[in-house]
Amino acid sequence: MFLRFSILFLSILFSLNLWIAANYENYSTWIGVVFSLLIILGVKLIVGRWKYLILPAILVPGSVFLLFLIDSYSEQRLFAVFVSVVFYFAVLAGWRINQYEKDQTAKAMYNLATIATLFCWFAAAYGWYLNIALPIWGLIIVFSVISFLTAFASFFVNQINNEKSLIYSVFLTLLIAQTVWIQSFWPFGYLTIAVITLIIYCVGWELILLFFLRKITIRSVIFEVLFLIGSVVLILLSARWYPVT
Repeated sequence: MFLRFSILFLSILFSLNLWIAANYENYSTWIGVVFSLLIILGVKLIVGRWKYLILPAILVPGSVFLLFLIDSYSEQRLFAVFVSVVFYFAVLAGWRINQYEKDQTAKAMYNLATIATLFCWFAAAYGWYLNIALPIWGLIIVFSVISFLTAFASFFVNQINNEKSLIYSVFLTLLIAQTVWIQSFWPFGYLTIAVITLIIYCVGWELILLFFLRKITIRSVIFEVLFLIGSVVLILLSARWYPVT
């Protein structure tokens, strides 16, 4: 079942909130916050368990922060549509998994929504870091908190017990924190940094999941490492280099 009118209604409200925030300068921040909280409350009523609420609750502010870094009006509209679709599938996946924990299609939707949510936050955090001169420790904290919460939620959805989920999430968080610190010296834009960080996160997440499912092999490790190196090299070669001041 891919169509739920209650989730569709919330997704439309979510998109409307983004559209209004982007197009009306007089739109009060507090109104936006209250509206977002009401949407998150609606998600909680649908998905049931708090752990299925984590991803949509993270996506809502992350999409708003990234929206304000997009200058083009047409690109803002496309972005609003895109994140609304991501929001819909994140909530739908949570609802379906709450009905049946072994729903593989729902898990796939949830994992894809996790990747999109992380990209929003990674791009937004680094974009604001470059634009308003946030301290590097603040950037690391933001990346670490978001990485931990999304990792813990995704491991839970993939039926890894709480103790192991906590350990694996801490490992991924430390990996991302170290990556962010290194990338703070790189002369690239925020989108380039976000994509590379996301690739590193996904490779680490995939290896952990393979290890837990006891499907990890030397071949799979080599493939993931080669994928990581190849992807990063291609992105860096095609990215615009900015002067370091």
